[in-house]
Amino acid sequence: MENLKKTEELKAIAEMPSLFLRKLKEENGQRILGYFCINTPEEMILAAGFLPVRILRTQERIFLAGKHLQTYCCSLVQSSLECALRGEFDYLEGTVFPHACDSIQRLSDIWAENVGLPFHWNLILPVKLHTESARDYLLSELRRFLRGLEDFCGRKIPDNALREAIALTNANRSLLRRIYELRTAHPERLYPEEFFALVQTAGFMSKEEHNGILQQFLRDVETRKPASPKRASLFLVGSIGDPLALCDLWESCGASIVGDDFCTGWRSVSEDVAEGGDPLEALVDRLISRIPCPCKYNPNFDRGEELARRLGDLVAGVVGHGDGAADGAQAEVGRHRVGHRS
Repeated sequence: MENLKKTEELKAIAEMPSLFLRKLKEENGQRILGYFCINTPEEMILAAGFLPVRILRTQERIFLAGKHLQTYCCSLVQSSLECALRGEFDYLEGTVFPHACDSIQRLSDIWAENVGLPFHWNLILPVKLHTESARDYLLSELRRFLRGLEDFCGRKIPDNALREAIALTNANRSLLRRIYELRTAHPERLYPEEFFALVQTAGFMSKEEHNGILQQFLRDVETRKPASPKRASLFLVGSIGDPLALCDLWESCGASIVGDDFCTGWRSVSEDVAEGGDPLEALVDRLISRIPCPCKYNPNFDRGEELARRLGDLVAGVVGHGDGAADGAQAEVGRHRVGHRS
């Protein structure tokens, strides 16, 4: 019962982050900056003394935002603007908009004109990631972002603060990867809503607090009885922004989630930042070498091949742990490979 209570509490926080963050600001005076997209280096926001909060889609009905956006804009863009216009982001001191899709770029202009937070920053990231000039440009852009953060917080941000933020964020990613590995090997031990609540809250809780939650979870789950019997295995791919909303659907279908390729999931934790040398260059190297999202271009990376590789690794891991779901996972690998050749 205690584990179930913890799961329900964490799920409630994941579903209503604004309540959690507003309380944090009121009680602790926490300074908070919001950001869109995993291509924003949250370590820089953290080093500046702010809590970095990733803005995700909500279930809000759209009324106010419809006056500013076309109806074909995605749910993230529409729901986030709706919340901002309603004053539900009153705990934010500012927002960072990376150069991502067209809708996010235009949202930045609308946000600046109509929301008016003290700090507003456009992080103009390169689209091509494979050239030396792209790396040089990205380094200069992160230096510009650093100066902007320094001007806003009123102090210099030393390299050691960046290194500490990198180490803390790497620790968080590492713990989440361990939980991913656990889910792949023993999906029957984890409730889907529990897993995605752990992943989603990483985007807005302090790293120290969240790392403690992850460490305790890993200790508890070692002796846990299966949360559900072994069932059909699913590997999820897409741009879904709120997997918690679909957990009941997956459960009702009798499926176990053994892997994902969400930007709000695996792709947000798959790579660390090097902890030696110049911290800004280390952040640049991660952004350049990480698995690119669809709004970035790297001819050295093939998405179909990467998905097939991950699914192959998953099958090998499933077989290695004697899970009876291997045949279904192997079929999924074959389906992706055929789709890639076509």
